[in-house]
Amino acid sequence: MINAPGYARPTAAPVDGFDIELGKRNGTKIEWTPLGSYKAAEFGWHFFDPANFQIDLKPDHRLIPELTGLRRKAIHVRTFRNGIPYTGRLMQRRLTGKPGKESVSLTGFDYKFQMQRATAWVNPLFPPEIQVGLTGKQDIMAGEPDFLCKYFGAKNWTRLDKPIYGALPIHQVGEDLPDLDDIATLDDLLELVNTAVGNVAVVSARFTQLDELFKLTRNRFEFGYKMDLWDGTGTPPNVFCTANLAQLQSVIDSTSDNFLNFLNPDNYLGLLDPDSWGKMDRAGYVFDTRTKRDMRKLEWRTDGGQILNVDMSEEHADATRAIVGGKAPEILNQVIEWGSNFAIQLLLNALAPGLGLGLVVGDLFDNIFFAYQQFYDEDLEDDIGKDDAFGEVFADNTAAWSAESYAVGQGSLNDHSGGETIALTVASGGADGRGNSFGVDDNTGRRYDVGDIHTFHDRGTTVEQYVSSVTVKDSRDGRMVETPVLGEDKRVRGAWSNFIANMQGFAQTTRGIANST
Repeated sequence: MINAPGYARPTAAPVDGFDIELGKRNGTKIEWTPLGSYKAAEFGWHFFDPANFQIDLKPDHRLIPELTGLRRKAIHVRTFRNGIPYTGRLMQRRLTGKPGKESVSLTGFDYKFQMQRATAWVNPLFPPEIQVGLTGKQDIMAGEPDFLCKYFGAKNWTRLDKPIYGALPIHQVGEDLPDLDDIATLDDLLELVNTAVGNVAVVSARFTQLDELFKLTRNRFEFGYKMDLWDGTGTPPNVFCTANLAQLQSVIDSTSDNFLNFLNPDNYLGLLDPDSWGKMDRAGYVFDTRTKRDMRKLEWRTDGGQILNVDMSEEHADATRAIVGGKAPEILNQVIEWGSNFAIQLLLNALAPGLGLGLVVGDLFDNIFFAYQQFYDEDLEDDIGKDDAFGEVFADNTAAWSAESYAVGQGSLNDHSGGETIALTVASGGADGRGNSFGVDDNTGRRYDVGDIHTFHDRGTTVEQYVSSVTVKDSRDGRMVETPVLGEDKRVRGAWSNFIANMQGFAQTTRGIANST
């Protein structure tokens, strides 16, 4: 019967697999070669960390000879999943097994890895032996997170002479500006002030790896990154193209009319070649920040038929207070100390004139008064109960009483506040193609991307979380399997994910030791 339930909807959605290309630089462009057939392929997308891929080939694949000598070759990898691009670098080719029956595995990660291979110098215009800036031993800047990321990135990628550019326009990743009509009481005004301070990020760089430099700000504002390869063909992306040191100077001087503004008539640097304004002159990389998107209307249900497996975990908060202490940017400490010493000296001399008590205060500020700060999550502590909540952690020894101490304290509280993570294994699109699937919005309400906030239902329990990562795998078994992770998964998975995490931790440790003077 044509209307029988078994014929009402198809039981399998068509599987197209991945259209994978390998690329090499040729002059100002990247030339691509289709990979063709493969045994299996898996690509990951992550909201802010480098995401890895793996491609398995037969030993007689036609492109195997082109992949030899990988140590000295830059082989780009590109594919798309429902309109969402993936661009990365081939990092390892591994051949294992009996001769003639080997398994060939290609692995690598996407270009957010570029952020782990650039450090923010105190002064990019000077050699490393002479690192002097207006703010002493650190390069300090405050502002919107998107601006800060591109400010530090542009300075140091230009110094490295890398074709890595910040996408324009500058945009906001924090909360919207407040409505002044809502301010009716003193409490409203105080809340406005607190929110305004909370929405301003302060970053202090001293040979800091870029991903580490932005980590506290990223965690606090919960935004993500993109780093895509542009192959030099088609319409160039709109970027702030700092292609030389002269243009780099306009980045450093953020008070100038030239700063991130190539349309200004007084911008004599840009007027040298108006056709180049905001355009890339060769194949390169485009960096941008990205915000979360409210897609709570997209739901995952354990009783919906699309979910193949659920791995849900919750972690209890192991600290509700953080101590930040030690050293701080010198110029800021000096200003605070001078002002405080002067005020206290006046007070002491007024109380006990002639004793000169104010003269002994200076050293106390370095060692006692401005040594440490405490931050705590009052709401979290109240929810758990003050008697039962775990106590404090030592957060950092470089930022007390500095402009970045707020970010350090809040970042540490976030790290120890517990959380929930849901890893779903789902049939992409469901059995009939009408389920949820990773990809560019097609107006069906069933497409999603990393950074989207989703709703998860399980037997009466509802959880709202954002997609921190997704992996799409084609095992050539007739279906595409997706693994979206809702919430930040702190469990390290896989060799390449472990490699990325280890590099981040190693960079933090070595920088802390090297700069501990």
